[in-house]
Amino acid sequence: MECRILDVNDLSEITDNRLIVYGAGQYGGFLYSFLELKGLAENVVCFAVTDTSGSSDTFYGKRVEPIDRLAGQLKDCMVILALGEKAAGEVLERLQGCEVKAVCRVNAQVVEDIRAELIAGYKKLPLQKNKIVFSSYDGMGYRCNCKYIAERLLRDKVQAELVWLVSDKDISDLPETITKAVIGSPQFYKEVLTAKVYITNTVHFLYEHKREGQFFVNTWHGYGPFKLAEGDVNKDEASRERYRKSNEASDLFITASSFYTHIYRSSFFYQGEVLECGAPRNDVFFNEHACGRRIREIYRIPQDKGIVLYAPTYRSMTGDDFERYNLDWENILGSFRERFGKEFVVVYKLHHYMHRLVSEKGMYKNAVEATFYPDIQDLLAAADIVVTDYSSLMWDFSLQRRPVFLYQNDRDEYTNDRGFYAPVSEWPYPKAHSQDELAEQILDFDEDKYITELNAFFEKYGSCDDGHASERVVERLLEVMGE
Repeated sequence: MECRILDVNDLSEITDNRLIVYGAGQYGGFLYSFLELKGLAENVVCFAVTDTSGSSDTFYGKRVEPIDRLAGQLKDCMVILALGEKAAGEVLERLQGCEVKAVCRVNAQVVEDIRAELIAGYKKLPLQKNKIVFSSYDGMGYRCNCKYIAERLLRDKVQAELVWLVSDKDISDLPETITKAVIGSPQFYKEVLTAKVYITNTVHFLYEHKREGQFFVNTWHGYGPFKLAEGDVNKDEASRERYRKSNEASDLFITASSFYTHIYRSSFFYQGEVLECGAPRNDVFFNEHACGRRIREIYRIPQDKGIVLYAPTYRSMTGDDFERYNLDWENILGSFRERFGKEFVVVYKLHHYMHRLVSEKGMYKNAVEATFYPDIQDLLAAADIVVTDYSSLMWDFSLQRRPVFLYQNDRDEYTNDRGFYAPVSEWPYPKAHSQDELAEQILDFDEDKYITELNAFFEKYGSCDDGHASERVVERLLEVMGE
């Protein structure tokens, strides 16, 4: 049976045929989107699969059928194999005994050609001035500054179409009113390339394809003088050039400290507009919220017990690095009980790069596992005390003027590995290099001294947070969408 490779530059044969697309996966999605762009989607009768178990009934609005049920239609249809090399070969063998009008297939190169065609085609579509696309941590889910901007837009009933980029279609923590688009899918390209506003907290996808009239916003995800960022930590020229081009495509950066305005200029290679408005995610610390009650209900923490959140930052996890997280919580909780006069429960959330340790190590006995809880801000708002090491979440949490303790049993190694904007000695949080020292710092904690030093720290680095950041960002977005 002859099976040629589809030529995306010559669709004459497809134009005159009814089509069955074999494959309801990534290749099938790209092919169908391409046909739709070319005005040929109506030629597609259905999608065919070998086994429908685990498949939905429809794909891109077309029904999905097992190939055995389509035997009578094959003689009148062209079959396009939208499958990988191995799977395409197996299907061809399966079709050998069937009467098929014609067969062709797509391969990886054809999909790349189709992707280029889609990008070029979508860039010709008009921008939707009320569409806002969000990308939080490259598709991890509904969290960080992007979440709280979206929440404000929804609360204010702004007439805008909100689209959330996700790495996995099964991410389920989004409000129903927000559309999901899987990164790398045809829908992803269409949404990003037709949106008036695109907001991220990392690096913009498709910055090299930014269109005239689009407005790119970067909220970033840390604001204090802690770990080095962007060009200050990535010294290889390829990384620096990527950051430079991505950030040059931005039209607005958002910050919670005037200090970070300088960092955007010097390390992010950005010279455009900066809105010193506070971090939208930090508004939760200044307003009425139900985070504490929700966290206590989820993890069954009694009201009469305080919450100590342990949230260490990421390390490379080579050699004995896991030992950096070994804490004797029974002893440490005893110190908290003695100093603050109440019982506490430990809730711990590991960095998302360390998820594998949860199943491999089991971590801490008699502690609450919250590594997979999607939004760290809820945990910070619910906590009475935070123990961390070098994470910039210390800045966010201490806006509530609650105690932060730093357990830094590898300060020299970590400082040499990453580096900080301000020396660790300047940070206003009690610091310990050993568990015994941590217990002493807890017992000797002087709240008045802590608050005085904390206020001076925030003043020096220009804290902008006051609970109205989301409101200010939305005001700016409304100006942009009204232009």
